Amino acid sequence: MEHLNLAETADTFSPKHITPEKGFKIRALESRFNEKIIFGNTPIDFKLLSSDTEEGLSVFISTNNQKGFGPPLHIHYTFDEFFCVLEGRFLFQVGDEMLQMEKGDSLFIPRNVKHCFDYNGETSGNLLVGMLPGKGLENYFADMGKLLTGQGMPDMVALQAVYKSHNSEILGPPIK
Repeated sequence: MEHLNLAETADTFSPKHITPEKGFKIRALESRFNEKIIFGNTPIDFKLLSSDTEEGLSVFISTNNQKGFGPPLHIHYTFDEFFCVLEGRFLFQVGDEMLQMEKGDSLFIPRNVKHCFDYNGETSGNLLVGMLPGKGLENYFADMGKLLTGQGMPDMVALQAVYKSHNSEILGPPIK
């Protein structure tokens, strides 16, 4: 399987990948092409790339989510998100509503709706996340991974620039 190093380029996924002609399997805790995106201690393993679906859908599993490491309140202007809790408990803010999510629960967040989440279980949690349309969103997460090292607060000006470069915007702090 090909190995891609996301630290070298932000445009790793789409330009080098061709829509598959047959089905494929990706093992647990692995990514489509063994690419590595890590937010602190939370791996983001892309299972389906937007280029696999003619830019229609992108899917990843986020594992080892820990308390206090959720995203800031933000909004996406050009894509929707789908979340399914695979393990643990998460608290989501969607608009002005707070939603407790547990294993097996799913949530759809349409574009133009502010949202954020945090893990609030006992150990660590896992999420299945889908984004549609998925065009270029793998690079969005690769860009964020370069800033979210887990070594203190990220440079918020740089993080906002990443969000804005992908038609999204940070609106406020994370859930505490």
